[in-house]
Amino acid sequence: MEFRRKLIAAAAMALLVGSAGPAHAVTAQEMDHARAIAAQWYLRWSNNGSDYLDELKPASMSELESKLKAKEKENIKAFKSVAQPSDYASWDKAKLVEYWSSTFFASEGLNEQGRGARSRVKRDVEALSIAAPEATDPAPAAAPATPETPSAASQAPDPAIPSASEIIDETTTADSIQGADLLPEETTSKSSGSSSTWIYVVALIALIGVVVWLVIFASRTMQSQSGDDSDRDPRRDSDRKSRDPRPAPEADPVDDSVDDRVYAAAPATSGEKTLREKFVRTLASKDEEIRQLHREINDLRDECMRLGEENGRLTSDLTMAQREAESLRGRLRAASAVASAASSSPTVDLTAAPRRKSRTDAEPRVRKEGESRQREIYLGRVNSKGIFVRADRRPVEGKSVYVLSTSDGCTGSYRVLQSTPAIDMALDNPEYYLGGGCVAPDLTDTAEADGIRTVSAGTAIFEDGCWRMLRKAKIAYD
Repeated sequence: MEFRRKLIAAAAMALLVGSAGPAHAVTAQEMDHARAIAAQWYLRWSNNGSDYLDELKPASMSELESKLKAKEKENIKAFKSVAQPSDYASWDKAKLVEYWSSTFFASEGLNEQGRGARSRVKRDVEALSIAAPEATDPAPAAAPATPETPSAASQAPDPAIPSASEIIDETTTADSIQGADLLPEETTSKSSGSSSTWIYVVALIALIGVVVWLVIFASRTMQSQSGDDSDRDPRRDSDRKSRDPRPAPEADPVDDSVDDRVYAAAPATSGEKTLREKFVRTLASKDEEIRQLHREINDLRDECMRLGEENGRLTSDLTMAQREAESLRGRLRAASAVASAASSSPTVDLTAAPRRKSRTDAEPRVRKEGESRQREIYLGRVNSKGIFVRADRRPVEGKSVYVLSTSDGCTGSYRVLQSTPAIDMALDNPEYYLGGGCVAPDLTDTAEADGIRTVSAGTAIFEDGCWRMLRKAKIAYD
């Protein structure tokens, strides 16, 4: 309703001053202001990094140029190279908007990116207020009127638009006064009435055109405002501004400008959108390929770790198998030697007088038929690695624990040395001296024992310069 009242008021004012000439004219100051606006947005679109221009509101070219940086001072040379028209004094606001938003940007030598600022320039120039020109004297051929009518028509219109009721009342009063003054003249002079009729017809046609233009302009303005208010989303604008400091072009609400369609060079064209979408799809596919490769790499790494663990386990098993094979070979050699010794019948001197064995006597030496005489080697205790810590040709008190019989020097069988010092030493600490080379039902139960009897001899082999235990001897306490 408010807009309709303003429209009626504007139409009434146009009826009052329609015969006086055009409603507005462009002054030099207004032309310079519009040129500054066009230069500001041309420079902004030419350089994407000139976001400081968004905060400026220059009223003249000199004010704008005083705030420009080096890059914009270089870019404005192409803008200033376009000659300014000299007939702008006869322009109205529509002609001014058309020139700066369309005709100017069709000039040669301008930056292609800067041409995209046409829509923003058009909107800002349309927002300018064009001052009314000074009233001119009525034409000599105008119809005679009372003194009050010319004076009312020649006065400059008040910038503040009055209310609709005041304008309608004023228009009705003026029509009644003109009708009262013209009636006598029509009765007295037919020729003057005919001339005045043609003048009023011409004035009426001009007024109709002005009213139509006002209606079209108001409709465009309303559509532009409603479109800006409905389409503007502060969060979307802030996101777009954070991504691209250059302001996005605004589409005209009414597509009636052929020049805009011909010279449009907006940054986001349909081709660029297609390329952007294709790029996004390609990037997504590449990301998926990279993720797939990462998964394959992780799988291969896990497989390598598993194979490494399996290799280590197999290597350990192989080492243990080699050790067991070596031990079995040694046991086989020792068993062969023992079997060979057992198969031979011993030779005993029956002529010798029998005598009682004592605990201090060593085991009787046995001579085997067809073989050399066995040797006796006195061994120390067996350590944790299964090796006899020492080997002597004669018993050493406090050191010798076992006596080993061998015929080839490579394998032999051993028993606990039957000597008082060795027996006492072993009984005092059986786990230390006997644990490595003997087994017993209760090895540490020596409280009431005073002797050690070898139930089954142990087996030893000579390798790497030392005697190694293959099979422990079985003992019992007496």
